[in-house]
Amino acid sequence: MIKTKLVAAILAIAPMTLMAVSTHTNATGIPVFDGGNFANMIINAANQATQISQQVNQINQAIRGNGLSEQMLKQLGISNYSGIISQMSQQASDLNKVIQASNSLKQSVGQVQAEFKALYPSAESYKNKSPDQMLKDFSKWSNQLQNANATAMQAQASVSAIADRNVKIGSVLSESPGSAGASTVSQIQGTNQLLGILGQQMNDLHQVLATGQRATMEAQAQAQAVKDSQRATWRESITFKNNYNYKGKNW
Repeated sequence: MIKTKLVAAILAIAPMTLMAVSTHTNATGIPVFDGGNFANMIINAANQATQISQQVNQINQAIRGNGLSEQMLKQLGISNYSGIISQMSQQASDLNKVIQASNSLKQSVGQVQAEFKALYPSAESYKNKSPDQMLKDFSKWSNQLQNANATAMQAQASVSAIADRNVKIGSVLSESPGSAGASTVSQIQGTNQLLGILGQQMNDLHQVLATGQRATMEAQAQAQAVKDSQRATWRESITFKNNYNYKGKNW
């Protein structure tokens, strides 16, 4: 009878792994990880990163297509053309930062999506994962999403700087006589509209990445709770067995 109780206590460890992904767990104080929801968030983030990359390419073409040059500014009769040239140089630097950031976002978020899909293609996949494996996987993805979010926020700041500089350049150009200046101002205004869309896309991605990272932390919390429960159950079973051996009970 006692032996049966001990075996049951040891076997009780096995089902604990399922709690790491169960959306119906009633464990008090333990965050509930929803694998399906996390998968959808990562797909959404990957799609947004791709859209951002496309938008950045469009903005790059628009800015380079404005045709602003020192020679053109002289022809327009801009007295402070050297100041605009300096602004344009800073524009190019910030634009390169945004391009690099968009490529990095697309790559890092895409990697998380590919790895998650390969390791956890379905709800059944979690049954074969130990708490240690889940802690390792989701810790890595949490760091990647956190870094991606930081990149998105930095890129968003660069986008705002480019838009602000465009307004200043456009303000100076609007004072120049002739249709050439007006045409360039119109192009700059069009670019700023694209930058506004990009800024909103960056903000949306920031929200998704932040939510996704919180989900990875919930997965880690559950995996750690499962690991702690397994350890506690194992210790209890060993203590129970040692007590009976010490008392000379027969199994």
